[in-house]
Amino acid sequence: MQPTVLARTLACFSATLLAANLAWAEPAAQSDQVSIGEHADKVLVTFNQLPASGDFEVIGPISVYKRWFGGTGAAMQLLGQKAREIGANAVVESRVWLAPAFPAQVAPHGSGIAVRIRDAKILEALVDEASSWE
Repeated sequence: MQPTVLARTLACFSATLLAANLAWAEPAAQSDQVSIGEHADKVLVTFNQLPASGDFEVIGPISVYKRWFGGTGAAMQLLGQKAREIGANAVVESRVWLAPAFPAQVAPHGSGIAVRIRDAKILEALVDEASSWE
């Protein structure tokens, strides 16, 4: 391989890693987090909506994408990781899909609303067969 081709390849790879935001981050302090049993250190990712009222704090919308091949399960994991980083213990109204991405032809994407739920009953009510603990 010629030196210029190798340099361009490395530069492209480095830019891809930076764009994918692969930096390690420590989770936010979660002293007021509520969880369910064995899922104490997990984030609930669900397609369900929050109830109209209750003891929870809406942190805000989040979106994720992967720059490489993968299924929608990878998008669910990324939503859980991002929510954990900002101090949420649930992602509600989540959506996951496959969309074009570079350098892969298609890659997983996701979005949802990060929420800090303080009432265990609300958290339990959001769990269903389509929900995922990430």
